[in-house]
Amino acid sequence: MSRHKGEGSAHRRQESPGDTVEAAEHRALLRRFFQRRLRAPDDIEDHIQEVYCRVLATAAQQKKIQSWRGILLRTASTVWIDQFRRDRARLRDHHVDLLSENDAHADPSASPEDVAAARRTLRDVEAALMELEPICRQAFMLARYEGFSHRDIAERLGIPTVSVGRHVERALAHLARRLAECDGDPR
Repeated sequence: MSRHKGEGSAHRRQESPGDTVEAAEHRALLRRFFQRRLRAPDDIEDHIQEVYCRVLATAAQQKKIQSWRGILLRTASTVWIDQFRRDRARLRDHHVDLLSENDAHADPSASPEDVAAARRTLRDVEAALMELEPICRQAFMLARYEGFSHRDIAERLGIPTVSVGRHVERALAHLARRLAECDGDPR
């Protein structure tokens, strides 16, 4: 019982994006979609992964997907818009990457003492973060560093949304207190 090449493939392509050729085509389509819209090329793979996660979650609820291309592009658009709104709400363009070990962006006129002080401050921030309860630290990092909404963090951590806000506030207060203490320390 031999099958001819391509026999039944049209039916399978309507049912699932799982065959390798079509999956590669979909991935390339999503890559092009995000390359045209995102400023940070490093984020493209993360966005593609988010699209697949959302599509798989909705595909499980539907009996048959008519157009995988259509649902992937519609979901990609939603992911892009969600990220744009999150970035705008968090003023992402004004953030400074504190965790970068590359000093290429440092002020070239900064004295060695200033550079050493900045590195000490960074170590102090990291130490203060490690003093927090794990759930408090996670909520803070997801909100302030990763840019997640409080609702998304609550779902991810399995806690009420109100608790996320309290954890973030507690972390900010702790960081401010510890940094004030460190500023008074004449190391």
